[in-house]
Amino acid sequence: MNGPDHARRTAISQAIERRVRREAGYRYILMGLIAASVIALDQLTKVIVRATIPVGDTVDVLPGVHLVDTVNTGIAFSLFPGNQAVVSVVTLVAIGVIAVLLVGFAGRHALVPIGGGLLLGGSVGNLIDRVFRDGVTDFIAIGPWPPFNVADIGVVAGAILLVTALVLSGGDG
Repeated sequence: MNGPDHARRTAISQAIERRVRREAGYRYILMGLIAASVIALDQLTKVIVRATIPVGDTVDVLPGVHLVDTVNTGIAFSLFPGNQAVVSVVTLVAIGVIAVLLVGFAGRHALVPIGGGLLLGGSVGNLIDRVFRDGVTDFIAIGPWPPFNVADIGVVAGAILLVTALVLSGGDG
């Protein structure tokens, strides 16, 4: 009785384990593809803005929505301006911590790879500007909000999705 039953349970257990690993791999691939897409779209839009809108000029898109070419030398909402080296190091450390946390959290909810990809892609998109341009190009101006960019949208949307996933998954493993 121990032989066939044990063999069947072992085979089922191994099949489940392979499926879980395969699904985790798909989630990591999805997260990477989303991150790469955000980085590409962010950098493309910034190149277009820098090439077509002179610094300080405003292009009206809709009432209350404008395109501008500004350089943010700080972090969110222009905090800590002029400290690119410090902000870059802090950003790089944060990206590393977020990536490690996402590896453990990826299997909890289907929103995690999407939110994680958006958050990581946005963070890397702005880090690229900090390292290679000495400041982040912001260009979307809506109402009273400081100008922002595609990377910022990715960071905010990703954070919202990750918090939603945490709440929906019950907050535990």
